[in-house]
Amino acid sequence: MQTILRDLTEEELSTLELDLDLAYSICKKYEPDFSGSFTASLLTKVFELWLADSTDFVANEDIADFSSKCATKPTPKMVEFGLGAAYGDVLNEEFGTHWKHITDEYGQEICIRQLKTLCTPHSLILLLAKE
Repeated sequence: MQTILRDLTEEELSTLELDLDLAYSICKKYEPDFSGSFTASLLTKVFELWLADSTDFVANEDIADFSSKCATKPTPKMVEFGLGAAYGDVLNEEFGTHWKHITDEYGQEICIRQLKTLCTPHSLILLLAKE
């Protein structure tokens, strides 16, 4: 199958914005003094705090049911998409990459691209959560 790389649609950009809002809530839950600026070190610390959190997961995958004041912890899928989007934004700012959509023999996904290099930050978070 030929790899197809394209710009994000308006709908995909809107979904990405919702994921970034979710990342804000996740960061605020684990780092109450979070100012709203994502950094790689902050996101790594939040991810580690999430892994160590022994409270129950939020009851469902609906991001509207999660806020930084929730007693429950965000689900792995929420962390995958929220922190994945935030990591992607950090990489975009630091390295001049851009959000893209890729379709290839493995499926389709939102990724970031710089010249000929691709990265899928959402999948990276998912892999780390499984370890």
